[in-house]
Amino acid sequence: MEVVENKISKIRRPDLAKARPQEQGQVAIMFALVFTFMFILFAMVVDFGHLINAKINLQIAADTAAYSGAAWQARTLNKISQKNYHLRQNLKEMAMRVHVTHLRHNRNFPRGSQFINGGGSAPNTEPFICQQAHGYRAISGLRYADDTNLCRNASPSVGGLPPIVVPPVIAAFDPFAVAIAAQIRKIADAANQECRAAANDNRLLAEHLVNVYVQRSQFHANQIREVTGWLNSLGGGPAEGNGHPIAQAAFQSARRNLSFANRDGFQMEILQPEGGSYLRLNEHQMRASLFFVNFNVQGDGCVGNPSFLDFENMVSGVTKDQPIITYFAVKLTARPKMLFMPQAWVDSNWPVIEAFAAAKPFGGRIGPDSTTDQLTPVPNRPGNNNRMVNFSFRPNDQLGMMNTKLMAYFDALHPFNGAGRPQGDQIQGWPEPNKEANLRLALQAIRSPTIFDAAFYSIHPDPNRPNEYFESQFANAIYPDYLEAGGTDNEIIQTPEPRTPPFFPTAGARGEGWIPVNANNIQGNVYGNYGAESPASHSVALAPGLPVINEGNAQEFGFATRAMIHSGWAPQGGQPRIGYSVKFIGFDALMRTMIVKLNEAGTRGPIANPPTGDPNLVNIYH
Repeated sequence: MEVVENKISKIRRPDLAKARPQEQGQVAIMFALVFTFMFILFAMVVDFGHLINAKINLQIAADTAAYSGAAWQARTLNKISQKNYHLRQNLKEMAMRVHVTHLRHNRNFPRGSQFINGGGSAPNTEPFICQQAHGYRAISGLRYADDTNLCRNASPSVGGLPPIVVPPVIAAFDPFAVAIAAQIRKIADAANQECRAAANDNRLLAEHLVNVYVQRSQFHANQIREVTGWLNSLGGGPAEGNGHPIAQAAFQSARRNLSFANRDGFQMEILQPEGGSYLRLNEHQMRASLFFVNFNVQGDGCVGNPSFLDFENMVSGVTKDQPIITYFAVKLTARPKMLFMPQAWVDSNWPVIEAFAAAKPFGGRIGPDSTTDQLTPVPNRPGNNNRMVNFSFRPNDQLGMMNTKLMAYFDALHPFNGAGRPQGDQIQGWPEPNKEANLRLALQAIRSPTIFDAAFYSIHPDPNRPNEYFESQFANAIYPDYLEAGGTDNEIIQTPEPRTPPFFPTAGARGEGWIPVNANNIQGNVYGNYGAESPASHSVALAPGLPVINEGNAQEFGFATRAMIHSGWAPQGGQPRIGYSVKFIGFDALMRTMIVKLNEAGTRGPIANPPTGDPNLVNIYH
């Protein structure tokens, strides 16, 4: 049996040997097919992951570009909000000049501690500019006696001073009668001279006040127009060739956040708002009158007749047009490098990835609407044709500067003469910042934020007085780049130099690029620079610390407290913000769902300036 098996095995082995070469290579073919499939799958996974990473990177770059552009917009809005508050201060100072500085010599003016403390009945004060009082020097050069007060004694309400009757000299031979008549005649002539000397003073003063405060308002309004025009000149389209600083800052922010894979074929487009406006402001023009006493001689008596001077071109403030929102939107495209991409696909510019992003400033305040302050004289206000220069100390204020408590208080802050009465001499008695090292108290008080200001404005305090605020660093940090600031020492505050290059052509006291804080002085008239603006004209210090006012009773007088000012910077329970902050905003909100106030009647609807520049924007949900 063993021999037989041996033979059988010997017979079969050659057959098996011949069969093996025919089976060799099948596993290799199968392995090659599987490897090719695995390699393609691996390449797809790698390229797909790489594509996702490139898309994420491109979106991050788009987000940084949008945030960078919106941050510049926020800085610009801070400049505008600062200048808007300057317009408010300009109105407030004019109201104090009219209703206190040049009214406090009139009949029934509320003077004394009984009014400051809230006592006494409200007197019927004559609201006429009148400055002939207590040693006043007239424009004609005549210096009045310390006890002279034409404002009180020749006021419109009493019909003027009674005529000085010179009796006829019947007995011409009587030297005493002749002497008495001559003396009375001399007194009458002197009184007439005083009256004639004062004839044009009040009218010229009214004209001067109008010129000063209208010109000052136009100065700041022009600054706001310049900054607004600069912001809207950003335009849209490719960012790389756009020389606007906002476009360049956003482009560099995006480019420097790109991975190497995304840098080929990278493009950035600024999605310009429909209509081209990133910001549109409404200017509030006043329609007001100044009332003054016009003296003239009638017979041998001095009569004060009421007169008025109308003016309409003073800007009291600006507010944002609500349907036009400020935002910065971009579209980024790139052709990322793929490791295993077929050359034919590369030649056909595939893949191309896109990223959209938008951000907007928020949190600050440019306003309020012209109808919010019911005491400011504006044209065509329904139910209120008030032409008196005035403003509100608190919301729903009915009196403003005509509040006897405030009139008496501001009167007490004016200089007094040796007789214990307010000084009528324009050289000595009118508060001016240049007459002393510090601001006169009356000017410092009128520039202090009121409760109304704290509710409707972004308040920019004096960085030299940080202890008046809870967060001392806020007072310094709230000042926008390239905006000059003036302190209560009447000097320009040396705020830190910005890191970015200047972009405004206006040259302030600190050099090229700085927006001046003060308007040009008005010269070449009888009042010189009276009332003209100086660097300290907009220094903002809180009222507590002034005579009578403290932290406890500031609200009683209508002034804002530290807490009220602070609430506009850092809402309770939230993170502190200084002026305008920045937040991202989705394209679906920009294109469809963002609802804003369309008009002062309260009608609401979609924004008027959605982004443009890409046909697919309407399909983007971000």
